Amino acid sequence: MSDGGRRRGGLTGTVIRGVSLAGGGFLLGRAITLVTFVVLARLVTPEELGQYTSGSVLVAFGVMLAGSGMLAALIHREDRLDEAASTATVATVGAGVVLALIGLASAPLIGTFFGSATVGEVAAASAGILLLQSARTVPNAILQRRFSFMRRLIVEPVAMLAFGVASIVATSQGLGVWGLVIGMYAQAAADVLLSWGLVRWRPRLRQVSFGMWRELVGYGRHVLAGSTIRRFGDQVPVLVSGGMLNQSSVGQLQYANRIVTTPYSLLVAGIAYVIFPAFARIARDRSRFRPALLQTLRWSSVVAMPMGLILAPLGEPLAIIAFGERWSLAGEVTAAICLYIPAQAIAAEIGEGFKAAGIPAKRTRVNAIAVAAGGLTMLALTPALGLFGVGIGISVDAVAGATVAIALARGAMEIPVRTVLAAVAPAAAAALLMIAVLFPVENLLVHAADRGTALGLVLLAAEGLLGVAIYLLGLRILAPGLGTQLRDLLREARRRPGRGAAGRGADEELVEEEGEGQLPG
Repeated sequence: MSDGGRRRGGLTGTVIRGVSLAGGGFLLGRAITLVTFVVLARLVTPEELGQYTSGSVLVAFGVMLAGSGMLAALIHREDRLDEAASTATVATVGAGVVLALIGLASAPLIGTFFGSATVGEVAAASAGILLLQSARTVPNAILQRRFSFMRRLIVEPVAMLAFGVASIVATSQGLGVWGLVIGMYAQAAADVLLSWGLVRWRPRLRQVSFGMWRELVGYGRHVLAGSTIRRFGDQVPVLVSGGMLNQSSVGQLQYANRIVTTPYSLLVAGIAYVIFPAFARIARDRSRFRPALLQTLRWSSVVAMPMGLILAPLGEPLAIIAFGERWSLAGEVTAAICLYIPAQAIAAEIGEGFKAAGIPAKRTRVNAIAVAAGGLTMLALTPALGLFGVGIGISVDAVAGATVAIALARGAMEIPVRTVLAAVAPAAAAALLMIAVLFPVENLLVHAADRGTALGLVLLAAEGLLGVAIYLLGLRILAPGLGTQLRDLLREARRRPGRGAAGRGADEELVEEEGEGQLPG
């Protein structure tokens, strides 16, 4: 095999193994989170969860402002890595301090918007999270560009375990919403400490420079803009349900989101954590980049389509059986959000391609149109449909994003629309066949939620297995070649990279070129 062939094999194997490791670690973390929220469903009320969610609405948004652009800029960068990381550390921590002060000052306004003094108090108490989470940006970027999976395998599961233990103990003592705030701080502190402990690198203040900051911001500002719009869009349902409905509705929405985003996050965490740095290495070689992007879309769609659409018939009984009867509204909303997983996966994959190709402004446009479409839908439907209208708006947001991303990929990355559709169509058709069977099975025959917890879980699992069997049968008929491709990918994943330059990571090569004292590869 030629050197170029060895490089392709090595990178493909690294990506596949990386997706497996990152996904496995994230699965562990999500399993811990799921158990935590099953227990919390019995300890907190929908209103208390709504107060916590509304009060922490600025946390995720603020952390995105502090670090997302810098994280992407560090991963994409090819030279002067140590100087870039040192500068980014000072910039992100400084931004975290400023954002924490802004969060503290704006807490009364948040309380006023949601019409709740408790929400305002939670917002003030949560401001310190902005500083803690911004401090983890640089070690996260270093681990990701090394293709190190310690964050997925160790940091995130331990941080989620810290949240679970702290929040369950605190809420069981009657602290309610404040028990959730305590859990949030425990999670953030564990995350920061473990991230810096594993990275084995420390910033050097003498290497910090304004010129480097401008270079990082020059690339990162477009990523930051797109990520900020996307994160704002993620908070729009909270703002609409909290502002137009009530805090109990916000709590119900959060449990619906928990059901939907758990499988979605597993999929995207396993792929995006590895795909962006991998795509960044081959983006200049279009003969490799375009097929790699299409292959990623094809396989993520194979997983995402059934993962999302199966929630349409089974989401409501799942919520009732897992969390209890008082969370039944969350199950109804879950059915409305079912398109989020497959559509958002497509938009996210193409968005990673835009970032890797050095055109992150395209991703910003995708997110802006998607958020606008989803927000307008929510505002139009919520007065008549209540929280179900918010759920429909979330699905519209995702579908609009996927549609725009596919359209922009044609011009920006020379990938025809029909080629993208051909990659995802078999999975979509097989998933539609699956839910066409499961709807009458659940609603006319089984009624799993009415059978009690133990029998209901058994019946729900049986319906899930039936759905998987129907989906795989449909996929075999519509795309018979996928099985062979899967075997080839698994064989590639088992192949170890060759020795020498072809088997080394790009960071290792950069370190050797730049001399000692740089970021370890």
